[in-house]
Amino acid sequence: MDLKRDYENLYQHWLNEFQQVDLTKLNQKLFDKYNKLLNSIDNHQENETDNIKFQVFESYKKNLNYLSEDLLRMRELKIINTALALKEINIGNVIEAEKLLYQNLVSSIKGYKKVKAISIFEGGEELKTEEIIESKVEIEPEIAQSELSLKEKESIISEIVNKQKTEQVDFTLLRFIRKTPPLVGIDLINYGPFEEEDIAYIPSQNAIILVLEKFAEKVEIP
Repeated sequence: MDLKRDYENLYQHWLNEFQQVDLTKLNQKLFDKYNKLLNSIDNHQENETDNIKFQVFESYKKNLNYLSEDLLRMRELKIINTALALKEINIGNVIEAEKLLYQNLVSSIKGYKKVKAISIFEGGEELKTEEIIESKVEIEPEIAQSELSLKEKESIISEIVNKQKTEQVDFTLLRFIRKTPPLVGIDLINYGPFEEEDIAYIPSQNAIILVLEKFAEKVEIP
């Protein structure tokens, strides 16, 4: 084990993840390599009689664990925000757990949209077919492939288009308490990166995640 080399490799990966909007490549093979390194470090007992060597080793151990945990937290945040925006990710760049997280989130969001669309249809509101064409909005596959009549599908999609045009994105004022990588908002706008103590308005759905992940705190406006 070359501790210095392995540390530099993990640090560079962490730095690239922090600086990029998109996910860096972390396949299962590389993830297992990082885990093997961390397990080796955690299980190693350095001789405390050599104080300098012991302190250096403990410093590497602490920093390696931090880099690994923070790398995964940043990636989790990116995956959640990408799923909220229903944007695609390169499945070859993620580990199996991240792939399942992304797929489950997207499935849940699309399922919600499908139920909402059906609920809208049942309300009996309709728009002109011309408005559907002008909107150029991609039709949900579940709706397009359903057994509803063409008129029924048009009614459902028209209402979705109308909602998208009129709905406003709510924003929350946040104070960032740690460095935060760039993120894609629910409004498909890029935000960040942010430094500690930065103040910014973020779409509320994204802000909830940032607060839960302890990247930021909500600023109460009197």
